[in-house]
Amino acid sequence: MQLSPSKALFLTLLLTLVNGPALAGKGQVSGAGVARTIECNQNIARSLELEGRRGASDTPPCREPRRLPARFRLA
Repeated sequence: MQLSPSKALFLTLLLTLVNGPALAGKGQVSGAGVARTIECNQNIARSLELEGRRGASDTPPCREPRRLPARFRLA
């Protein structure tokens, strides 16, 4: 996932506003939460992309019929 320059600037501004008090010595740092959210969104997007590639086949997967165990055969 690539960030456009405007989105990267917005994210930088948001992180500065959220973490400003912590950088000044007051408050708690919450940048790790934002980083985890971004990472999670990237993992979801990657998983969906891979799932879309796997499901793009026009033919269903070929499976051989299973044989019954001998004790269940009647003939």
